Amino acid sequence: MRSFRVEKIKTSRKGHQTGADVLSRPDNPPIAPHAGSPLRQNVRRQVYILIFLNLLLFANTLSNRFSYDDMEYIVRNPVIQNPQNFLSLFTQSYPPHKPTLSLYRPLVSVSYMIDWCRSLHPSEFADLHFNDRVEMPFFHLTNIAFHIGAALALLFLARGLFKDGRIAFASALIFSVHPVHVENVASLVGRAESMCAMFYLLSLIFFLMGRERGMLFTPRLLISYLFFLAALLCKESAITLPVAILLTDWFLASRKGEGSPAGTRAIFLRNAMLRALPYAAVFLFYIVIRLHILGRIGIPRSGWYFVDETTLQRLAAMCVGMLTYLSLLIAPVAMSPDYNFPVRIWGPVWAWKPAGFLNVWALAGLGVIIIYTAFTLRSAERRKMEAYPLLFFPIALFPFSNIIPFGDFIAERFLYLPSVGYCLLVGILYARLREKERYEKLAITLLCLLISFYSVRTFLRNLDWRSGVTLWEAEMRQNPLNADRFSALGAEYAMGRSDHLVKGNIYREKGDFQKSAYHLELARDYEDRALKMLEQGIKEQPRDVMNLYNYGTLCVEMREPDLERAETFLLRGASYAAEAPQTLSFLYYCIAIINMKYKPPRADRALEFLGHAERIKPNDPMVLVEKAATLGKIGRYRDSLSVVRHALSRHPSNATAVMILKLLRERLSEGKTGEK
Repeated sequence: MRSFRVEKIKTSRKGHQTGADVLSRPDNPPIAPHAGSPLRQNVRRQVYILIFLNLLLFANTLSNRFSYDDMEYIVRNPVIQNPQNFLSLFTQSYPPHKPTLSLYRPLVSVSYMIDWCRSLHPSEFADLHFNDRVEMPFFHLTNIAFHIGAALALLFLARGLFKDGRIAFASALIFSVHPVHVENVASLVGRAESMCAMFYLLSLIFFLMGRERGMLFTPRLLISYLFFLAALLCKESAITLPVAILLTDWFLASRKGEGSPAGTRAIFLRNAMLRALPYAAVFLFYIVIRLHILGRIGIPRSGWYFVDETTLQRLAAMCVGMLTYLSLLIAPVAMSPDYNFPVRIWGPVWAWKPAGFLNVWALAGLGVIIIYTAFTLRSAERRKMEAYPLLFFPIALFPFSNIIPFGDFIAERFLYLPSVGYCLLVGILYARLREKERYEKLAITLLCLLISFYSVRTFLRNLDWRSGVTLWEAEMRQNPLNADRFSALGAEYAMGRSDHLVKGNIYREKGDFQKSAYHLELARDYEDRALKMLEQGIKEQPRDVMNLYNYGTLCVEMREPDLERAETFLLRGASYAAEAPQTLSFLYYCIAIINMKYKPPRADRALEFLGHAERIKPNDPMVLVEKAATLGKIGRYRDSLSVVRHALSRHPSNATAVMILKLLRERLSEGKTGEK
């Protein structure tokens, strides 16, 4: 079988610079080799230090609870909780009950399934309280392991690129302790970014190892292609890897003096494109799979963050977002799980949503982008080492830039892979400063101060992610202008109320009245806090449908239920949800349930709203089952039987529908039809 080869580039000895000439230019001063132990022992020592540092720094996340998006992607995702569903993880969206998100991340779901199954243990709350059904440290230990893997991959990538242990170790240290990575480690859902980044960097490493062979299908390059596919199956942002491959190829060629003479530039470009072709083929393979599973490539227009804004407004907002991203990388002081306008630039400085570029922060962001671009191009022209990280950062950040419509504005987790560029840049600057003998102590001192600052900030930020309540309480303190702070904290208090209420009732049944009183008192306290926060949220955002829903459901569940008030707020939410059919159908379903809680039940009104919900989503199993149950409660058994049979014809495995069918058959066999 014939193998594809790339052409060797020969540089002229006259009139053109050789690789040695390029490396000896004043703009590329050689960095003195690190004195000390042999190379292999030095690398091993660095690996051990990185592993120990990460375990020490993130040890306080092992006791964290499910919080924030963990609830949606893990706790309320029954598919990952049953190992029999393993193959279906590769044929469904992520998560399966949210297909409109247009996410396909089967390897992340596999990691959840493994953690869930190995973490199950007997518990007195096993059937009622999800946080006690699993051992949480297993989940968080996996997150830490993936973060360590990404840090080690960066260490070896930097060694392969720059051939300097100091740059590599300093970069990996900064990456390990940077506070912007807390969300990716402390939040279980954040592992999608760390898994993607680890496979992404490993693909680059094996590309470096296989590049010099001059063939496209060496074993090391085949491994690189497989790692690229794995990165894509962890997160969609890995689509930038082919561009990063071209960047890496250019960087290595420019450092060796290849592609500079006019006669060899064409050969270099041809070789670079040939090396990128297999990655493009992997990308096309992924797109075909994605289209087959999801039916679309991107997200629907309804999921865009900037839906009604003009292109100019979107670009202006992107410039403001760039300022926030740079401030998070350089000096991450006030951090948030949810970035919306007004957005904090840094410290007490906030920026409101710009209507265009006639805005001080939009212009400031545009100026920073122009300066960054000019400095990057100058570094690339002079073939400086910092050209690689300066170019890598915008390449890795591109999927989150909203140039292509996207579902979020800013998030700390989006900086996980792009921060590799920042960490490499810090490592290069540290090595440059340290190579000058009079600045060696200064370089070490500055690096130690930076690592110390980042480490303390990371350790403290980990504590904010202990639970959803602590996370949003911290948000209340740090970001008082966040529009969602009251509604989010109120929702967390409401969930905390349910947890403590369940525990209190179980302890009471067991006869442990002291513990029961403790948890029931906490439940009452959380209920009062939840009502207060949600009411404040409704006052600030009267058209927030989720806030109205949370308040309405809490009115049903509180110590003294107020069903009339609950229905009023849910109806108000339904009036604002006309453009969101799924949300509207669910609100009608909830209103129907509320009407069945009255004494006597308002069955006719409940059936009316269930009819509204059914017209919006004709085959929704939840609506059909509730309609069958409602008809059965008022004695219309044959109508109920017809509805439940229809539900089972559409959803044969629905356990509730099967149970209702058995009850109806028993009633009908006894002759208790009672038709109306």
